[in-house]
Amino acid sequence: MSDAYIASEPPYRGWPPASGDHGAQVGAGLPEEALAELVTSPADAVAERARKVLLPVLPHTALVLVTPGSPTFPVQIAAPRAARQGLLGIDWNPMVGAEPTADGTAARLALPDMLGGLRVVGWVARSSGFVAALIVGDHLRMSITPDQERAALRVVMAAAARVRAIDHDPPPGTLAFSRAMSQERDRIRLELRGRHASTLSSLLLALRSASAGGSQATPPGVAKAIDLASRALLDLQADSDTTAASGRAALGAAFTDIEQEVGSIAGAAQIQLVADLDADDSAQVAYAVAHAARLITRGAALNAIQRTGADKVRLRWRLTDQSLVITIADNAVGSDHADPSLDRGLSDIRRLAAELRGRVDLDVNPQWGTTLSCILPLHDLAPAPETPATRRLAELRDREREVLELMIAGLRNRDIAARLFISERTVKFHVSNILAKLQVGSRTEAIAVAHGAGLSPISGNGGA
Repeated sequence: MSDAYIASEPPYRGWPPASGDHGAQVGAGLPEEALAELVTSPADAVAERARKVLLPVLPHTALVLVTPGSPTFPVQIAAPRAARQGLLGIDWNPMVGAEPTADGTAARLALPDMLGGLRVVGWVARSSGFVAALIVGDHLRMSITPDQERAALRVVMAAAARVRAIDHDPPPGTLAFSRAMSQERDRIRLELRGRHASTLSSLLLALRSASAGGSQATPPGVAKAIDLASRALLDLQADSDTTAASGRAALGAAFTDIEQEVGSIAGAAQIQLVADLDADDSAQVAYAVAHAARLITRGAALNAIQRTGADKVRLRWRLTDQSLVITIADNAVGSDHADPSLDRGLSDIRRLAAELRGRVDLDVNPQWGTTLSCILPLHDLAPAPETPATRRLAELRDREREVLELMIAGLRNRDIAARLFISERTVKFHVSNILAKLQVGSRTEAIAVAHGAGLSPISGNGGA
């Protein structure tokens, strides 16, 4: 599992002294500037920022951040190189078992006295269902004071919230990558269906020719082969007609999920939510469109709930032949312009929409409140820009892409070999080609590139 760890370099050149008086009372609180950097940190720097926040309050040599729910960086280690080496070979995920029972809480984590040559202590937090553990280690025994305990609990909660936000809100370009990969997967699958249909048709023709014209009856084995090939061809043709292709999502399910999420937030703020989906029950859209719609709706609804005087928020999705139209309206009054404090949230919404060639309009009126409208073109009307990630993934052969998707699903080489009916040696050959074409040095990096481009595991990966 060593390739699952992110070996972080120090966030600044000179590490402060790692050891100190761990039993001393801490008079000052956490450095607010460093805490602000933590809650806005990049995905691969959360552990570094957490260490920078906690180090002045709780001296330590190394900090490990374990987030089992994160697909990209489940473990990050922030420590000087010498201390890091002893921590890389540890399987951290099983240790995050004593998670807090209530959401939005943090607690001390049960750990061995020593790990990787360091004396350790840790905390675990849950933020909106997302679990994160923060473990600090030092060569000295650490007697944690109440102030240090409170500081560590605050940092682990902030780190959990940040990693959860990173996973839920992808960086710029991810939605476009996801849509591009969805289209590419559909194109490849359609080509494969065509090839398989041609092969089955040729097989049927040969079987029927071999069994026709003779005086003898068709052998039972040939008759069974004809029947099986005929059924397979019919199934393949039926599958080609379905709209539930990979890379698409049921709009009703996506709307129900975001309605429940926004409804719980609005309920806590004592605001009434009125939700309406104007679409057929069986409607499906590209996954990238559904995902963007959820993100935009969440951001717009949070903005609406925060506006002064609002006690009702209306949420509506309407599907047309050309686009998905999202409307979020509130009844806040007393202002003829948008609240400046919410400008950042609006800019994030505009960025998300722009990635799918969408448009956002904001109508603010002191008489009836604020209405945000977002129009997202359907995926086949909004060409995806070519990117380095999509170009690299496009270089993969069909079999290499299958191997990569199974790697994302967590399968080992021998399991991939059994699933694809090839040798383990052949799997290793494909993995080597994948790493070279994606220009990465490990399976973990390859999976991270694939996640960033929206590539998902092959469905039904539970067994061979």
